[in-house]
Order: sequence, then structure tokens, then C-alpha cells
Amino acid sequence: MESIILQFFEQIRCPACTQIFAFFSLLGEGGPVALCAILFYWLGGKTGELLAVVTVTSFPVNSLLKTAVSRPRPYAAGVVSRLDFDTPLCSTRDLGDFVSFPSGHAQSTSALLFAFSVRKRKKSITAVCMLCILLIALSRLYFGVHYPSDVLAGALLGMLLAALWAAVYEKAYEKRFYLLAALGAAALVGFALLPAHDNVMPTGLLAGVAAFLPLSALYAPPLPRSCRKYFRIVVGAAAAGAVFALCLLFPDGDGFSLLRYFLAAGGATAGAQALFRLLKI
Repeated sequence: MESIILQFFEQIRCPACTQIFAFFSLLGEGGPVALCAILFYWLGGKTGELLAVVTVTSFPVNSLLKTAVSRPRPYAAGVVSRLDFDTPLCSTRDLGDFVSFPSGHAQSTSALLFAFSVRKRKKSITAVCMLCILLIALSRLYFGVHYPSDVLAGALLGMLLAALWAAVYEKAYEKRFYLLAALGAAALVGFALLPAHDNVMPTGLLAGVAAFLPLSALYAPPLPRSCRKYFRIVVGAAAAGAVFALCLLFPDGDGFSLLRYFLAAGGATAGAQALFRLLKI
């Protein structure tokens, strides 16, 4: 059945469909999802913190599962051909051939958008979020880089993580940092057991957020109601970017790369909040 579904998408490939699905595939890339999460964190108060936590939790869970399962992608198994698409923002090249399950695009976007819809509790927002998740998942089938079961598992896992974190923020808000610390430690242990290069960034980001988010919460200023709050985007980006730029001086190696992302997460959380307080924004 999965082969039939993938072959259907292979048959409908055309330039117009490729552009449409490339757009939605781009929305599910790790960079845009992480960017949305950090913007929500800087501008969204309690909801923003939840979305950031859900996102950084989803990344290493997905990466470790991919490494552990090592399922070949459909094109690598000869089920369908891969649609060769390469732009600076979205590409089907240079993908790992044995990291098909679960889909990172489906998992990360469903985690972020489902958590957002749960917090907002509006039918219109939920409908738009579910439609975006569906189209992002279908884009991965269209390009021939995931099986239907990959995107289904990724979407369900992302929603499960979102639901669990939403419950924590609603019923055990004071204990959220203990759970986050436990997950950060577990991610580091998982990386030690499965030290794949693809696990470096997600592990470093989760460990960094787990370490620095409690510190930033101690002195985070209230969110301004005026347009001044949008200065947080520039200031926060400068804080995170400056820390990451300094970390580029570190030697090469996965250990130092993990430390880079760990400290960059600190710049985006504790460092940014310190500047927000200093500048009263």
C-alpha cells in the first residue's frame, strides 16, 4: 500500500506541483521550525516558552530514533525515484539514505503547530495548523524521501510530545524545568550511546535550553504591550548570533559542535532575556 501511494505521487509530479510542495517542505525544515520557535519564545510569554520547549524536545527524539531504526528511504530501497530538487533553502540532495523513520518534517511541525493550537483552543487556528501539517507531510511523499508510515509516525509523535508538554504547562507548571533537565540529560546519554553527527545539533540545543531556560526565567522581564516588544527580535538574534559566532573559534569535532549549540541556546534564552531586561523591552 505504501508503494502504491508513493508511486501515485511520483506520477503526478509536474513543475507547478513541485513548487507548491517545495514551499511546504521548506516550512518543515529544521531551520524555519527552530526560527519560529525562538520567535515565539521571545514574543509569546508562557505560550512562547512552551512552543520552544516542545520544539527542542522533538529534535533529539527524532534524530535518535532515525539513528536507531536506520530505515532506508523509499528511493534508496528502489520503491520510487527521488525528485531531485536543490535550492539554498530546500533540497532533496545530501540526505542520509538510512534515516527515513520517523519523518523529521512531520514531527517537528506537528509538535510546534499542535502545541500552538492546543494553547489557542480556536477551531479556525486548529484547522489551519492541521492543514499545514498535512501538506508538509504530503510534500515528503511527493519528493520520494519518506514512506507514508514515516510521516504518520512523525506527526503522531510530534502531537504526543505537544500534548504531554501542554499538560505539564497546564497542570504542573512549577515542575516543568525538572522534566526538561531530565530530558536534556537523557539526550546527552543517547548521544553518547549513538554518537552520530546528525545528533549533534538537536542534542546540544536541548541540553542548552534545559540548562539556561530556568536561569532566564528568574529575571525575564514582562512582555511589553507596545510595539517595543518587536525590538526583541533584533536584540535576541544579536545575542544568539554573537555567542554562536564566538563559538566558531572552537576546534572542529562533534564534541565542540555540541558545545557550540549548547552555548548558542544559552545566548538565545538567558542571554537574550538579560538584554531584554537591560533595555526594558
